[in-house]
Amino acid sequence: MRPSRGPSHKPSRAHRTLPVAHVLVALVVVGAAAFYAGYRFGLSRAKTGVERAKTERTPSAPPGKAAADDPHFEPRTVTVRAGNFLENAGFESGETGWKWLEWSNQWGKFEVGEGRAAAGDKAAHLAVHGGATDPATRVFGVVQELVSPVFPGRISGKYFVERWEPGGVRKAYIQVVIIAMRPQGDQPTMQLRYILDGVTEQPYQMSNARYVFVHRRAVPETGAWIDFSLDVLGDYRRLWGEVPPDGTGYRVLFEARYDDKPAGATVANDVWYDELFVGVP
Repeated sequence: MRPSRGPSHKPSRAHRTLPVAHVLVALVVVGAAAFYAGYRFGLSRAKTGVERAKTERTPSAPPGKAAADDPHFEPRTVTVRAGNFLENAGFESGETGWKWLEWSNQWGKFEVGEGRAAAGDKAAHLAVHGGATDPATRVFGVVQELVSPVFPGRISGKYFVERWEPGGVRKAYIQVVIIAMRPQGDQPTMQLRYILDGVTEQPYQMSNARYVFVHRRAVPETGAWIDFSLDVLGDYRRLWGEVPPDGTGYRVLFEARYDDKPAGATVANDVWYDELFVGVP
């Protein structure tokens, strides 16, 4: 008869796996703590460029929301997250990509001409001419309506004043406007109106618009291309207290106009735009 074996001192399978489970649990706890510390105190990998800007903004706007707020708003969808969101920014393809607000009685049509371009062969010409019997307000400009995955951070370009004869009109000026179409609170739009030239005082008081003066002068410089660069995100934060969410639709208008023209007065101003940029550098 074989002698019976004594009790074994070898640990059971359950006891052998217990320390391993403890180690795994500990690793998970340590990893979670490290992740929280990185998130809370900024120790995680830094993001740059558009990624950083995006994390600082509010969530994306609901798709299609902007289009429902303005029956005339017909945006072109942009898929890239950086670069120039405009189509035909230098007008080399004529009027392609651009429009004017033909549904407004105050707006006049633009043209694309040669012989005055800042670069290439063509530029947009705004003939801001008003006769004695013309309406008190007339706006001439080039417009694009867009929805992009990232709200634009900068608008820039060049303008050229060929002639400036405002006559008896006190409010004749050149401006760039960006209109965020998604309602914020009780306002139908959030507008920034950049006065490039021509007036020294804010033309209007508007609850849904904030003004920024690039130049504050009554008579623009003539005969030279003038550069402008506008900090869109910074100005929205500073003047509105918030940035429109990524995915918000917007209208961008490059204008030359006159307002409050007295009866019988005439205006003859000629302004050109070229090399325009709306996007994320």
